[in-house]
Amino acid sequence: MKFTPVLLLIHVLFSLMFSSAYAEHVIKFDTPPAALEKWYKPGNKRQVWLHTMFRLRREMQAINEYAKENNKPAMKKWIKRLDKDYNKIADMVPEWEKDIKPRLLPELEMFVKKGDTLRVAKTLKMIKRTCNDCHESYQPVVTAIYRSPSYDDLKVKSLKGSPHSFKDNMNELSQSVNQILIALDDGHKSTALQARLNLKKQLHNLGDSCSNCHKKDAYPKERILGKATLKKLDSLETSIGKWRVKESKQLMGKLAVTVCARCHNTHRIISDLRNTFLPPK
Repeated sequence: MKFTPVLLLIHVLFSLMFSSAYAEHVIKFDTPPAALEKWYKPGNKRQVWLHTMFRLRREMQAINEYAKENNKPAMKKWIKRLDKDYNKIADMVPEWEKDIKPRLLPELEMFVKKGDTLRVAKTLKMIKRTCNDCHESYQPVVTAIYRSPSYDDLKVKSLKGSPHSFKDNMNELSQSVNQILIALDDGHKSTALQARLNLKKQLHNLGDSCSNCHKKDAYPKERILGKATLKKLDSLETSIGKWRVKESKQLMGKLAVTVCARCHNTHRIISDLRNTFLPPK
């Protein structure tokens, strides 16, 4: 591409301007303490940390609602629970002891006794602020690392029947999809039909792996690899068989959106984030 001196200058200026803007926009996240890992699955049988956070949110909401009614017995009940769960934070992750403010709980109780609901609300906001400060620093990373599965150890049956990795399965799927589209472009009907058959088998094998995470819940598999997908694959076979190239390509587009994109938007984005945040092995 040729540039006149003026266009070249404009090009350089825009490049510098945008590269500078992007360079300044750097997002940094803190790495959570290693102690946190044992309060999430698979380090723990239960999602202990997650359920503690849910209880804290519920307890603060209950106190806030009962404060509006000046219901002292109800507030005392929920403050007792809040005190227990809030202090668990430092017990589970000692590094975060300096970030919480346990002294606010006795103050909260004192304001309830006095019937000072305004100070109750203000103190609750201060407690919530300690939660929000931590979430702003750690929540995105923690969600990516501890609330998304690792696919490294999961195996999927290959076309040959032997177990292989998720990565290998994705590569096979990609090859089959592209082989169908190439064959449609170049007029190779038998190749397109065989590639469609391979794609159907690969998707079936992929679907068998869903139970590793979703257990007995069949809905996630049905939503992406269920009857609607099988119907599209059967329609694709008919369409290729009658050599309706345009219709076949449209069906491939629909499969790409309802199967590939839908699954990737749920699983791949969070998996890529997880692998980015985790230290290299």
